[in-house]
Amino acid sequence: MLLTGVAAIAPAARAETAPGDEAGASVRLDTLSVEARGPARAGDLPPAFAGGQVARGGRLGLFGNRDYMETPFGTASYTETTIRDTQAISVGDLLTRTDPSVRAAIGSGNRYDALNIRGFRVDNREFALNGLYGLVPDYRIDPAPLERVEVLKGPAAFLFGTPILGSVAGTVNVVTKRAGDAPLTRAGVDYVSTTRGGGGFDVARRYGEGHEIGIRINGAGIGGETPIDHTGQRNGVGSLALDYTGDRLRLYADVIYQHDAYDSQTRGGNPVPGLRIPRAPDPRRNMSQRFDFSRADSLTGLGRAEFDLTSDITLFAALGANRFSYAKRENPAFTLLDARGTTTVNSVFQTGDTATLSGEAGARARFDTGWIRHEAVFTTTRLDQDLTLGQITYPDYASNLYAPVRLAWPGQPKPNGTYPRGRASYDRMTSYAVADTMSVADGLVEFMIGARRQEIELGNYAPTTGLLSTAYDKTATTPAFGLVVRPTEALALYANAVQGLTALRAPGSAINSTQTFAPARSRQYEIGAKLDFKTFGATLAAFQITQPAGSIDALTNTFGVGGSQRNRGFEATVFGEIAADLRVIAGATLLDARWRRTRGGLYDGNPATGAPRFQATTGLEWDTPFLRGLTALATVVYTGQSYVGTTLTAAAFSKIPDWTTVDLGLRYATLMQDKPVTLRATVTNVADNHFWIGNPNGAFILGAPRTVWLSAAVDF
Repeated sequence: MLLTGVAAIAPAARAETAPGDEAGASVRLDTLSVEARGPARAGDLPPAFAGGQVARGGRLGLFGNRDYMETPFGTASYTETTIRDTQAISVGDLLTRTDPSVRAAIGSGNRYDALNIRGFRVDNREFALNGLYGLVPDYRIDPAPLERVEVLKGPAAFLFGTPILGSVAGTVNVVTKRAGDAPLTRAGVDYVSTTRGGGGFDVARRYGEGHEIGIRINGAGIGGETPIDHTGQRNGVGSLALDYTGDRLRLYADVIYQHDAYDSQTRGGNPVPGLRIPRAPDPRRNMSQRFDFSRADSLTGLGRAEFDLTSDITLFAALGANRFSYAKRENPAFTLLDARGTTTVNSVFQTGDTATLSGEAGARARFDTGWIRHEAVFTTTRLDQDLTLGQITYPDYASNLYAPVRLAWPGQPKPNGTYPRGRASYDRMTSYAVADTMSVADGLVEFMIGARRQEIELGNYAPTTGLLSTAYDKTATTPAFGLVVRPTEALALYANAVQGLTALRAPGSAINSTQTFAPARSRQYEIGAKLDFKTFGATLAAFQITQPAGSIDALTNTFGVGGSQRNRGFEATVFGEIAADLRVIAGATLLDARWRRTRGGLYDGNPATGAPRFQATTGLEWDTPFLRGLTALATVVYTGQSYVGTTLTAAAFSKIPDWTTVDLGLRYATLMQDKPVTLRATVTNVADNHFWIGNPNGAFILGAPRTVWLSAAVDF
């Protein structure tokens, strides 16, 4: 992918972007400040705090973009500047190194992303693209076409509609790049250990008398061998973004193509009940076979229109489609048998595709009733997704974490678990929402109230016969409440109570893996405070999330519904420029995640899997005084111990120890032949720590080894 640099006008300058326009740049030279900014455009993104790393707000679903001080939810929005400066290769990689409430639940040598937010798993399929679900690649999102990565913590169904898998931990909304008022022509090259290299380009222009037409074209690619044994990757992405801004009409369109190819991609595993997890081996040792591979292609098209019927009434609509196809052969999950690292490994080939159509339409209106100011909105959303799947299952084989077994070929296919490609499942999500934000005393108090009527239709097909095996259709109304009180300009107190629907599905390891259960309600309660000191901000929040749950019976290997998982905790963050030439993104999360109301109360109070009790992140940037244009970077990520395994019994739980990684880097902005050039060098996991990553689904996987990242970018 493209890891490009920010513009620099002189060696003494630190590049900064104009608010809402990472393509244009302003430059700060000691006491002189010069901004390149065109006329404000409706629909522009919220500006960034000083330093340009974290935005002052983001999309709040049906409400559109809102300032974070006016938002009664825990949110964070990371800018294109942060994406470039962290040299992130995926959205999961970016958020692990910036957000204290988020961790990647999958290792970097894997073929896809999954996140752990507030102790719950959020799959890549549950990310939104410009506010719509179902349009991102199923496996991994390349950050090259992205302007912002926005995180909303807690159930998001009321704000965005029902996510595919009904996650309650939160949602990630990725925002595509648009052309800014300043022309942009940027090219870059990248190198990543061991022998990966690539580059990319980013071009943006505006046309018309009032610059009302914008075009942005972006392309990036990288390929080669990784530090993990016989693991290679070839990733590429290309995007086209168009927009039109008229007096009353705004149009947006995106086309994004992404290709990902991996050889011998790494995978995780599960321990047998009660096993003490042994030390993590060298992550360069790969348990996958040389004949394992993954190929995936994703094509997305998305259009959005906004029309101001009057100065206070806006109509909006969006429609998008995604086609994701894949073929892969891998060991989906090994079973760890003992403390010596003995494993049983399965081997499966799968091919299939996902076809998705997603859209929304609605209206927003602003009006007054006496001394109360209203912002009302109505919206309807629809998501149709169909999955096809074919599979070949090969014999299991024995291996070892510390001395992986190498096979010449996968063996003869097993008749059980082998079936031709055909329809696998469908999802139909329809919703209608109405909400009103009422404010008094010029925003001193804002109260948000609303509800979303959700209809979820789910179906699964028998893999051998192709006949519909299970189906479910349920309608429910989920309310939401939010309150913001701003006693001063610098302080906002907030609270929310929201609900969502979670569709429970049996995992692939269960004997009833094709079964879908009735969606059930999940709930979140949250209170918090936000501070705005102009150049930097801070938040403090307390929350409780309750999600219906299920488990696999250890004797029958059958997944069943029963009980709930309750995650309760505190979060604190600080971000922005806390002193001259010093920027920070830091925070910590304290979490208590436990099972409740299990069948017969047998496992009540037991800790939930993959939910560390404490985790913290600190990222610092320092503009050095001894060489103008040189910035030093350091990031420390700490994750506490967590439980792994597939049962609810405390005796059967296995622990993985806590882990810490330290990343160090340098960034140098200068001029070469009057062209702004930015050089970057980063070493992640400097100490080369060997550690396990816990997944909320009970699995665990190796963390990434020490890796060197180099990039150079020039603006023409």
